[in-house]
Amino acid sequence: MPPSIKKEPIRVLVIEETPPVDNPWFQVVSIGINSGQFAARRVQSLTNALSILEQEPFDVIMLDLSQPDSRGMGTFTEVYGRAPELPIVVTSAFEDKSEAVEVLREGAQDYIIKGEVNTTQLRRALIFAIERNHSRLILQQLSFYDELTGLLNRRGFISMAHPQLKIAQRENWELVVLFADLDGLKNINDNFGHTEGDRALKSVAMILKETFRTSDLIARLGGDEFIVMALNAPATGVQKMTHRLKQNIGNHNAHNRYYQLSLSIGVAQFDPHQELALEEMIMQADKALYENKRRKM
Repeated sequence: MPPSIKKEPIRVLVIEETPPVDNPWFQVVSIGINSGQFAARRVQSLTNALSILEQEPFDVIMLDLSQPDSRGMGTFTEVYGRAPELPIVVTSAFEDKSEAVEVLREGAQDYIIKGEVNTTQLRRALIFAIERNHSRLILQQLSFYDELTGLLNRRGFISMAHPQLKIAQRENWELVVLFADLDGLKNINDNFGHTEGDRALKSVAMILKETFRTSDLIARLGGDEFIVMALNAPATGVQKMTHRLKQNIGNHNAHNRYYQLSLSIGVAQFDPHQELALEEMIMQADKALYENKRRKM
């Protein structure tokens, strides 16, 4: 008889300032009571939660929007922006229908009132949130990502960039948008075939991933066009960023004897206090790109 496989507990991050110890909130994540089904980490501020999310993996988040250092939708936006792949169950001591509608529209998996659920219902809510989120991620993978390169597509980039902008404004972080296109893709297709053209686009995607941080948004907008949004990127770091990109392109070209990759690049730097729409930021970066293209001619 084969040995039984021990199931790992569901890892829950509870973000709550003052959790009452006599209700299901405490019981559902107490190992002695839930028989190892859940393993919880509790933090009592948004700042601590964001730090923990960068260090530890979780399966689901229980989030009270009222934190000592944040209140309301800003709390949700911050957590969702840092962990968009995790299901978030928003919890509240009082019912607020407009708040519930807003967080569900923005991406929360559930909104529950603390005094209106028992332990069984809360456990079920967490498990259902994980399952619904899993289905969402599958659909998102199909609709938000470029099939050829594995980067975000235009739809995915726009969807994920909006919460990133909100984070930048809340934290007063400078923001960089880089627009790039692959020079001479038509020549590569004509001289070496479309399979090689696809390989060149994949190489650009790989170079961009090597150059930028995992927290930066990298997308192929279509054809030979790529875009990157880098959060918390001060003006002093832009030159280093573009230098690193050119260096990585050079390293790739050193091992390609058939043709050389070349990118035209446009960079736009944004102050978080500027009231600019995402579309306007993209247009400014695109304009910078074509100005650089004209200088090459």
